[in-house]
Amino acid sequence: MEYIRRALEIEDMLEESSLFLFGPRMTGKTSYIENELQRKALLSITFLDGDTLDAFRRNPVLLRSMLNGKTEGFVIVDEVQLFPPVLLDIQHIMTHSDIQFLLTGSSARKLKKSGSNLLGGRAGIVSMHPLVWKEIKDRNLDLDSIFATGMLPKAFMAKSYQTQLRNYVRGYLDNEIAAEGERRDLGAFSNFLTFAASENTELMNFSNVSRDIGMSADTIKEWYQILVDTFIGYYLRPYRKGSKRIPVNTSKFYFFDVGVARAAARMPVPSETMTEYGKMFENYIFMELKAFIDYNMTDDELYFWRTREGYEVDFVIEGKVAIEVKTAKNITNKELKGLRAFKDENAVKDYIIVCRELFDRTTEDGIRVMPWKVFLNRLWNNEIFS
Repeated sequence: MEYIRRALEIEDMLEESSLFLFGPRMTGKTSYIENELQRKALLSITFLDGDTLDAFRRNPVLLRSMLNGKTEGFVIVDEVQLFPPVLLDIQHIMTHSDIQFLLTGSSARKLKKSGSNLLGGRAGIVSMHPLVWKEIKDRNLDLDSIFATGMLPKAFMAKSYQTQLRNYVRGYLDNEIAAEGERRDLGAFSNFLTFAASENTELMNFSNVSRDIGMSADTIKEWYQILVDTFIGYYLRPYRKGSKRIPVNTSKFYFFDVGVARAAARMPVPSETMTEYGKMFENYIFMELKAFIDYNMTDDELYFWRTREGYEVDFVIEGKVAIEVKTAKNITNKELKGLRAFKDENAVKDYIIVCRELFDRTTEDGIRVMPWKVFLNRLWNNEIFS
């Protein structure tokens, strides 16, 4: 399969510190390592290999002898959550040498359940996302194709993308949820996953989900946390520092990939006249913003803003920018009312509406109207958060 060079750059960081590289299954962590890092590593092992896993189960300090007295460089350990005891040996090696480690995983939950302390804070945490605009911008994509395939590399490059996405959802249930000890509730969890994907980008309401799924609200909260711990989704917290209007205090939830969200919701690619089209567009821009923040390792936090009166802005980066996402091809005062209401809060310097207009322009009151491709180009050129 074709390899697309990734926007994530961590090689220089590995000269100075160890890193956990976390991300959902099939976002390309292993391919990234094989194509961009492995040839420069002292050693590279993966616990996806059954023989390797068995060997370490028999000898948890095997890694020490495999390094054979080496004291500098970096070592790659893939899918570390499959054998958390190796972290004790890694911590010993880090204490007695200048060797750094790149440790990848698709479930922080398994490490938490094992009692792992993530090397006592001695390793940084980096997130791997599906493909981002910077990596595929030269392919002349439209929104319909992005919504169809999503951005998981395997589905993105496959003619049978729908089969790939369905298999991903099934594999997630079988390989992640069943392995987490949820087997007796697997059918109910599958129903929950479909419901959660259908409610993607919406305000969360555990009671409503509980009623529709037929499980307790506490169970629903735990299941959402499983989605977070396995990097299938993220909470987006409300921005609550405004003084002019009373904001809501409920979070939203976003899936990590529009294709997976669509497959989990058992939904066809929506037409542009459907409500789901706008939700997928919002989800896609969220994915790009989240990936940009994570890859650039900034201190920026992403929020949304909504008031009890119904004014809303999709994304806020405090002190910097407010971003509204609309599928409209002609932006009118109706689409701008949320941003204009938020301007009264004086919380950011820049106001942008991302849309499907053809040309970049600025309104009389200083709101920047950006075609979505222009916005993404400027985002990855580091021109949005500046």
